[in-house]
Amino acid sequence: MVTPAHLAAAAPTVYCNPNRPTTPADALAALAAGNDLWATGQQEHPGEDSTRRSCVDQYGQTPFAAILSCSDSRVPPELIFDQGLGDLFVVRVAGNSDTLVGVQSLAYGVDHLGALALLVLGHQKCGAVNEAVKSYPRPAADFVRIIYPAVRKARIIVRQSGGDPNNPDLVLPVAINQHALLTAVRLGSRQPFRSLVKQGALAIAAGVYSLDNQTVTMLTS
Repeated sequence: MVTPAHLAAAAPTVYCNPNRPTTPADALAALAAGNDLWATGQQEHPGEDSTRRSCVDQYGQTPFAAILSCSDSRVPPELIFDQGLGDLFVVRVAGNSDTLVGVQSLAYGVDHLGALALLVLGHQKCGAVNEAVKSYPRPAADFVRIIYPAVRKARIIVRQSGGDPNNPDLVLPVAINQHALLTAVRLGSRQPFRSLVKQGALAIAAGVYSLDNQTVTMLTS
């Protein structure tokens, strides 16, 4: 196990976001706190001024969290978590799926830039997951097929709870949750994420953003 002293020694030098969280748990807590500000209309809009803009230009970025989120224009991570320039390393792809380039980008964010948390962020009414639910199990575009494992599991969950697995209205919200969870699990099994989690240097989590009330709910399997 890597000790806190080892983690501190390996951490990037922070110039621009001095209040940056220092542990994976604190990083997740900072995301939750920022989302609470967003959901209640009390955003602080940190790290947007000319000082931060000049700083990240001169000293580079030290994001405390990497986020894999959907491309949906209603779910911009920097806004819904009330974070500023250099705070989040964001990869956005339709359906918040773990595509090859996306995974490589996230690896850069945690391994080279020192992000302490990796959050897979799904969202309510996701169009990509909806297309996967409606087309399953027929052949479809790559970005749809990658969601099929979540749809398959969601249909099982719906059936086991007494619902109709052929009813897309029942399957969709479950599939959205399962896709975020399964993606987080897959990322946790790959390098460099697996080693960083084992060392205590990284936390991997899954969450879903509600368009109805603007809150992020963290998921557990």
